[in-house]
Amino acid sequence: MSRRPISLVLGVAALALCAFAGASGTPVMPSYLAAWLVLVALPAGALPLLMGLELAGFSAGPMAASLRRLLGLLPIAGLLLLPVLLSLDGLYPWDRGAPPRTAFAAAWFTPAFFILRSLAYLAIWLWLANTFRRPAAEPGSQAAARRRGRAVLGLILTAVTGTLAAEDWVQSADPGLASTAFGLLVMTIQAGLAVSAAALIAARDSSGRPGRDQRTAAAFADPILVLLAIWGFVHAAQYLTVWSANLPEEARWYLARDGALGRLGVWAGIGVMVLAALVLVPRRNAGRPALLAGIALLILLLHGAEMFWLVTPGFRGAFRFTWADALALVGVVGVAGGLYGPVDRRLRGRAS
Repeated sequence: MSRRPISLVLGVAALALCAFAGASGTPVMPSYLAAWLVLVALPAGALPLLMGLELAGFSAGPMAASLRRLLGLLPIAGLLLLPVLLSLDGLYPWDRGAPPRTAFAAAWFTPAFFILRSLAYLAIWLWLANTFRRPAAEPGSQAAARRRGRAVLGLILTAVTGTLAAEDWVQSADPGLASTAFGLLVMTIQAGLAVSAAALIAARDSSGRPGRDQRTAAAFADPILVLLAIWGFVHAAQYLTVWSANLPEEARWYLARDGALGRLGVWAGIGVMVLAALVLVPRRNAGRPALLAGIALLILLLHGAEMFWLVTPGFRGAFRFTWADALALVGVVGVAGGLYGPVDRRLRGRAS
């Protein structure tokens, strides 16, 4: 039996165990939501990066090719969103009768409107993915000009929909942190996950090809460093704003994410940023595939755990990784891995 059917069987079994645990009274949907957010972050983060590369003239490089591979996860993520949409009352306070903060929030956060918005985000992203999964047209042609126009429009659309999706899917699950930078933070996490996964894909595809693997590794070094710097800055600015303003609700949001594991995550994030700078800034190291793959894997683990850090403490009062988290993550990753191959081949066949 090949790896993909094994992955699919393992994922379905893990999700079945989650469903059984949920039916017996164990809250597993927060874990599932966090795992699903890790999955959808890969194609959602790849889209703006692809469009930026298109506008910069680098759409034929190894990074763009690897990012296009991630777009095949978007239909799968849309399918796996269904359990979230069927469990809104167990995930979002506004569907459990919590009083809205404003009249606008009362109109905005309703189940029917939430579902329509979620489907609209996915529809827009699927439309953009359908456009940019194809290689770029010849420079100077009419088709190339149209794609550049769509790339500009697409960046605007992803900025708007990404911000709203972060508010809807993540922030409204634990609305204590009323931060205007939250959407930017989530989109930076998504981009970090996407570029790290793309780096691992590119490293695997170019393995054993002299010269090409060094050029491929060098193409990813600067984007990874820039995204880490933006991510660290947004986190620091958001925390300092809450600390300096002494905001009680926001302080409680951070206290729920404190504790031994939360503090370990902070030091891990700082450590990854420092290590990435030490490894990737020297030009002699930037083109070494093994070093880049190691940094990319650390960033994947860091941002993946961060999605659980953002979502699950609001339901537990503290940040801890439980067996429900592990089951949900194995289930979502397993199902996505099992379905990815056929979807990826079909999409690449249409794009060729």
